Amino acid sequence: MSQSELQELSQSDPDLREHWLAIDPQGGEGIVALRSGAVVVDCDRELDALCQRLVDEEKTALTIVYCAPPLAS
Repeated sequence: MSQSELQELSQSDPDLREHWLAIDPQGGEGIVALRSGAVVVDCDRELDALCQRLVDEEKTALTIVYCAPPLAS
């Protein structure tokens, strides 16, 4: 996931702002599809809660990023 995709996601989907995102770079089913073909498969405001769900669901090989609010211009 590129920095520009993350900024675009932050601007276009306010529900994901200030959340930790689990992204599957291989694509598939998820919450939001990205231009790169990757998908957001889960999100949470608490990193530990997100990671625990991913472990419980045996999801692996994901990228975890924080979706910060867009910078004021």
